[in-house]
Amino acid sequence: MCDDRMLEIIEEQERVLRFGSVSVEKLSAIGEAIVSAIKAKGAFAYVMIRVNGLEVFSQAIAGASGNNRKWAERKANTAELNQKSSMRVAIENRKKNRGLAEIGLPFTDYALEGGAFPILLSSGLGIGSIAVSGMPSEEDHQTICSVLSTFLDVDAPSITEEGK
Repeated sequence: MCDDRMLEIIEEQERVLRFGSVSVEKLSAIGEAIVSAIKAKGAFAYVMIRVNGLEVFSQAIAGASGNNRKWAERKANTAELNQKSSMRVAIENRKKNRGLAEIGLPFTDYALEGGAFPILLSSGLGIGSIAVSGMPSEEDHQTICSVLSTFLDVDAPSITEEGK
């Protein structure tokens, strides 16, 4: 899929995958559903959900490493800073031929890769992120969006064939 089309889909995902209300219980249930979806694919990953800088859910699926956790943190930092998915930030910067150095962000704390989605309230305010690291970028991203679509009971487009 071309970058322009993927950006359109991600912007639509960000528009419709918003929360009317948030609770630790709801986010934990979303985290568990993401873990189940990853396990169903026979994959491994690290899953992390943060709100206002506080980690409210985290789980490593057998096969994940400390490196997956570091990548999840870097992706989450990117999503939270920009209040956009890390995949969108990555594509927007790739289209401008910019890497982390060009936008003034340290590689140790940020990543221009898909796999973190902002927790956005209906108003558009970003209060945290959901991050997955272990599968290909697009699959990390879409797994989050597919689970959110179910939990929020909204129809969101997919960036992958599997998520359709």
